[in-house]
Amino acid sequence: MANPESHPQPPDGGWGWMVVLAGFIVTGCTFGTFRSLGVFFLTFSQQFQASSAETAWITSILTSVMLFLAPVGTALASTIGFRPTIMLGGVLSAAGYIVSRFATRIFHLYLGIGCLTGLGYALCLSPAFAIVGQYFTKRRAMATSLTMLGSSVASMSFPPLFQYLMDEFGWKGALLIIGGMMLNMTVAGALIRPLEAYRDRDDPRTLRNSRMNDSDTVLEPGTTKKCSAAAANFLKRFWAQMDFKVILIPSVALYLTSLFIMQLGLNVPTLYIVPRAKQLQIEDYAAASLLSVIAIADMVGRLAVGAIPDNSRFSRFDQYGLSLCLLGIINLLFPLAKTYPALVAYAIAHGAFFGAFLPTTLTCLAELVGPKRLPSAIGIMMSIQGFSSLAGPPFAGWLFDETQSYDATFLQAGAGFLLAGLLPFLLRLRKKRPADTTEEPADSPQTVKGENETLLVPERETAV
Repeated sequence: MANPESHPQPPDGGWGWMVVLAGFIVTGCTFGTFRSLGVFFLTFSQQFQASSAETAWITSILTSVMLFLAPVGTALASTIGFRPTIMLGGVLSAAGYIVSRFATRIFHLYLGIGCLTGLGYALCLSPAFAIVGQYFTKRRAMATSLTMLGSSVASMSFPPLFQYLMDEFGWKGALLIIGGMMLNMTVAGALIRPLEAYRDRDDPRTLRNSRMNDSDTVLEPGTTKKCSAAAANFLKRFWAQMDFKVILIPSVALYLTSLFIMQLGLNVPTLYIVPRAKQLQIEDYAAASLLSVIAIADMVGRLAVGAIPDNSRFSRFDQYGLSLCLLGIINLLFPLAKTYPALVAYAIAHGAFFGAFLPTTLTCLAELVGPKRLPSAIGIMMSIQGFSSLAGPPFAGWLFDETQSYDATFLQAGAGFLLAGLLPFLLRLRKKRPADTTEEPADSPQTVKGENETLLVPERETAV
């Protein structure tokens, strides 16, 4: 009989593959959907007589809410369980698209797709990644890659599908059907089995004890005390994830600055490439297919980066910086693409370099802060990216409104990518200074001023 007080061991398989399937569905319904919303951009703009900046707020709010509230999703899953949290998120995501079907003003889409669906995505996405990480150790990299594959598959298939739905049923019918598709995340949530249940499925008494030992939030109807305990536990778990002292580390602060600048333009190309193609008189389905091309190249880029072995001379930070610089150059050259073949070439290059840098973001962060503070750092990183996502697409839309050209929007994104890619190389220059080689040993840990706890971050990992 299993000891109820022992920590459950990850099975590295078994029902864990069903959990990976659930994560695959979640990433497909979240990333795949909001990366395909560019198909609706001109329709929303014309339907509600809104400017490009006003229309861009829809995707901007959606992305910002999803990222900013991601720590809330993780804390809620730790409090009430992963299964109910993801199922609730699926319902809220579907409700956001369904109620947006009745929108009569662009502001209604801000509330429906932006806020309500964004909250649902936040409750689904971070818990899905967390539960996959709990089910695997030796095969965690493979499990995470398969989970993220849902994003690539959906991003390839959703743009032409959304264009078809809009042509056949109008934008209202399309949003209603997309809302129904989001309910698949509720089904995915039902596949989530707590790790204790996997371990103790043959011993109900041990399972009951482990559940009571795992959390103090067993709710009883009509019991105010239990509800208060649940709320207090939720706030405690949430605050425990937000250790803001990590941003006092200079290398971490510089890296987060790079991520902030990068996020300003991250969603701009996928949001505006379809409107740009239609402005060039390219047929609707051909324009929508550009998003699919980006997704295919994105997946190839991810696989290529994963196959690159670790190298001390060319670290993951170098990959991150170089990929972002190349991504910036490609977007700065975007105004030269004035035909469909040229746009396809741009989409291939953009997707490849996008897929090359994105998987390195968490790896670089983990090397900077160490495993102990990684959950806290991820929460802070997502919050910073959430703030940045709120401003990027509307600013790009404002540039189009002022210039009546999408060239300015892609130039803004390209400049941001290039600057964000150059910033991390400052750490390599800092390492080469003589003062840095004499003040401390190569493997000395970094500390945060005013803090007793030491962050075990070797110089080898913090220098880019």
